[in-house]
Amino acid sequence: GRRYGMMLTLQSSQTVQLSTRAGPSVLIRQPVCRNRRSVGCSASSNSRSAVSSSLISVLKDELKYERDYYRREESLLAGPPNDFDLDDPEGKNAFYLLKEYKNEAIVIEVDLDNQPEVGDDDYGDGDDDDKDDDSDVVPVKFRVSIGKQGSALIFECESNGEVVVINHLAFERASNNEEEEDDTPAYTGPVFDELDDTLQQAFLDYLEERGISAELGEYMRLMCLDKTALEYQAWLQRVRDFIAQ
Repeated sequence: GRRYGMMLTLQSSQTVQLSTRAGPSVLIRQPVCRNRRSVGCSASSNSRSAVSSSLISVLKDELKYERDYYRREESLLAGPPNDFDLDDPEGKNAFYLLKEYKNEAIVIEVDLDNQPEVGDDDYGDGDDDDKDDDSDVVPVKFRVSIGKQGSALIFECESNGEVVVINHLAFERASNNEEEEDDTPAYTGPVFDELDDTLQQAFLDYLEERGISAELGEYMRLMCLDKTALEYQAWLQRVRDFIAQ
């Protein structure tokens, strides 16, 4: 009889080719990973979905915890003291206190990303018992700009709600065209701690006369904590919504 030669070739595309010398080739395409479980055949989309679902669940729990724990301080409800107006842009990492004093424009900026760590303070040499009592008080850093006629005094300050500390003082004068072309850094001021004690206190009195006091420092300290908590909650919600899309 007639002899037929049969050859099986397994293609990378999972196609089996049957060929004979006496007839046309026959192609049989097999389904890939259908209704069977094998190494390398698990759908990556299912794995990502499981991981994403787990992350969404964790984000949901974290958001719920933050919202349940959050309490707004009563002292913030009445707004800032000493005739300052609050500018708190949603979704931003800073808030501002604004005030007009005589012919001066006063702007205080509190940057959430530029704050001291817990326990970092320079507010005196109290005994150990007093330090333990205040160990959980987080001070606030803030920048005060007092401007008039294009020039400004810039104070870099801190407060723990009981005192105000000046870390640096600079004077920025109105620039002219020649100064704008000069790239040489301008002298802004001395190291504040090296000033005479009487002069340091006079600058502190200058700030307090304009309402930049320990009372305002406490408001900014609490406001910084409050905004940080609210912005974190909003961030958790945005991230959760993005992953859930």
